[in-house]
Amino acid sequence: MNFYMPARLPGPARPARVDQNLAGRRCAPAAISGAMRLPWLRYLGKVALVLGAYFVTARLGLRLGAVAGFATLVWPPSGIALAALFLFGDALWPAVALGALAVNVAAGAPLAVACGIATGNTLEALAGAKLLRLARFQPGLERVRDVLALVLFAAFLSTLVSALIGVGSLWAGGVVRGSETLAATQAWWIGDALGDLVIAPALFVWTARPRISFGRWRWLEALSVAGLLVGFSLAIFGGGGDGLLRETYMLFPVLVLAASRFGPYGASTGVLLVSAIAIAGTATGHGPFLRASLSESLLFLQTFMGIVALTMLVVEAAMTERNRAVEARDEFLAIASHELSTPLTALSLQVQNLLRVLKRDDAEIERLRAHTESTWRMVGRLARMIRELLEISRISGRIRLEREEVDLTLVIRESVSRLDPQIVQAGSAVTVLASEPVPGHWDRTRLDQVIDNLLANAIKFGAGKPVEIVVDGLGPMARLEVRDHGIGIGLSDQARVFERFERAVSRRRFGGLGLGLWIARQVVEAHGGTISLSSEPGHGSTFTVELPRTGASG
Repeated sequence: MNFYMPARLPGPARPARVDQNLAGRRCAPAAISGAMRLPWLRYLGKVALVLGAYFVTARLGLRLGAVAGFATLVWPPSGIALAALFLFGDALWPAVALGALAVNVAAGAPLAVACGIATGNTLEALAGAKLLRLARFQPGLERVRDVLALVLFAAFLSTLVSALIGVGSLWAGGVVRGSETLAATQAWWIGDALGDLVIAPALFVWTARPRISFGRWRWLEALSVAGLLVGFSLAIFGGGGDGLLRETYMLFPVLVLAASRFGPYGASTGVLLVSAIAIAGTATGHGPFLRASLSESLLFLQTFMGIVALTMLVVEAAMTERNRAVEARDEFLAIASHELSTPLTALSLQVQNLLRVLKRDDAEIERLRAHTESTWRMVGRLARMIRELLEISRISGRIRLEREEVDLTLVIRESVSRLDPQIVQAGSAVTVLASEPVPGHWDRTRLDQVIDNLLANAIKFGAGKPVEIVVDGLGPMARLEVRDHGIGIGLSDQARVFERFERAVSRRRFGGLGLGLWIARQVVEAHGGTISLSSEPGHGSTFTVELPRTGASG
């Protein structure tokens, strides 16, 4: 019997409708319960995936000449853990802890020692992800600063946490003696660092960047480059003997080709591919890095691979930055020519209309006023774009601030008054929520720029809906929120909208040069403050500015 089938009752159809409503009420809790369970199922799925990948790769790493059975020079789990926690949140830390605990217990570590090692591995991943977020790391690895942040904060600093705690746990548990402590620490640190330099970049790029679509010839080129990498790697690390083509430097031209043709995808994947073949060859007794023991051989190999990974990632990022600069220049010229020509055309038409009206009698005075106001708006638009262009050269270096006592609330109200024509034209209602003055020591002119740009953005993209400005001056910091209820900004675009010439919308639908938010960020950071964005497509955006209320003269 179908539980949700309404019973057949005699009489009119009304009782049937009552039973259907009852069935709907019975179904609703089940649907709500299923919806509530869905995030937990996704979370558990991610935990299981990370835990499984961690355990399997850790078991492989521990088979490769681990010092004292636990400190290995090949440790992919560090890169897996770093990428997982950075991309999907620190809430996945139990997967790292359980994976580390399970693999060390399986390797024969006492439970207390395994718990200590698992603690170190988990803290390493948490510290690395936190440091990268503080450095505003972008996982696409398209900037040299992102590569350097990965090397310094993740591969160099965070791995020291795991190495020191892990080896300390082994020493406290009597697994390593004093003479082995230094060698174990060195192997542990290098193995974790290489995981962050070889495994994490590939995971970052293939997970965070948009998927690439290749045509037939592009696929053929990619397979050809991959074939060259595999061929040279097998020739160098897959057999014995000497020869010109068996030297390690033969890898660099092919890796540079992969980086130049396929950007972050080519560089990260190429390094990962070469590393896998090199480790397999060295572990089976082949290649130029063979020494008396496997651990010594892997020490020389991993040092070489660290240099290769760092070089290729920096080269790729530098080339990507150059290409993006060229693309930004070309797009800027196209945008500037379009944005400047549009108001100039409208301005010329308005001037022609004014000339025609001036030749008529005084009855046309109202039309004259309307044309004059429209012309004034066109002039203001041109002046604003020209000011933004001039700011590029002015802000290219350190901004010089002329600080004075300023009331933030008053500056905001003046900005609202100044932009009143735009507010009226957009049909928005702007509300300033400030119960009292918020004084501070700031550059008034620069502060005007920030507020004007944020308010103009809220009006422009607010879809005619209300805009709220909230001011709070409690404590040593002043806080400003500009909130709209318009089109919103996707998560993948939120970081880059603060870059120069970057926009999250079509330039055909929305005008502008893509400089307003970049200028705002430069000014706020020059004051020692921060600017952040919280947004969801279709639900508006909230820009939050926090400024120290006191500061030295800039």
